[in-house]
Amino acid sequence: MSHTAEARVTGRKREMVIFLDRAVLAFARHWLALFNLFMGMLVGLSLVAPILMGAGWTVPAQALYLAYRLICHQVWWRHYLLFGYPTALDQRSLAIYGSIMVAGLAFDLVRARLRPLPWPAYLLFIAPMALDGFTQLFGWRESTWWLRTITGTLFGVGTVWLAYPYMEEGLGQVRGDLERVLSGIG
Repeated sequence: MSHTAEARVTGRKREMVIFLDRAVLAFARHWLALFNLFMGMLVGLSLVAPILMGAGWTVPAQALYLAYRLICHQVWWRHYLLFGYPTALDQRSLAIYGSIMVAGLAFDLVRARLRPLPWPAYLLFIAPMALDGFTQLFGWRESTWWLRTITGTLFGVGTVWLAYPYMEEGLGQVRGDLERVLSGIG
């Protein structure tokens, strides 16, 4: 069979291919909602942990803190406090993920018109966080809650502005291709 010859898939394999094509199409159509939902859950559960601690539900709260250790350093004095307990994400991470969620919601309003942020401009969005983080890491100074929040927010907004237009374009092509293929199946 040549490289240009089309192989016919039948039976169970065909059903699996159609199922996978439909799943990819569903993701391509709803990627932004899924990303925003994920970021909302990530931020929301970080805020739920101290609420649970304050309510005396320490076991589920500790489970959340433990889970967040996978993505956050858990240096408690760099966390916001709710009801006297730290959030599960530190201030910078909460600002990053929260701003990704908010910028993702805003992206939905401008997705057809927004062009990707050029790389040099993206560096301007991330440079403050890098400077703040490295000077703190090397012990030259201790960052403040408001610097961690501002620099994390700049990073999150810049990342959405850079990446989401590319995601929209690429997944738009996937949507178009799969809609054409699946419309012929019936």
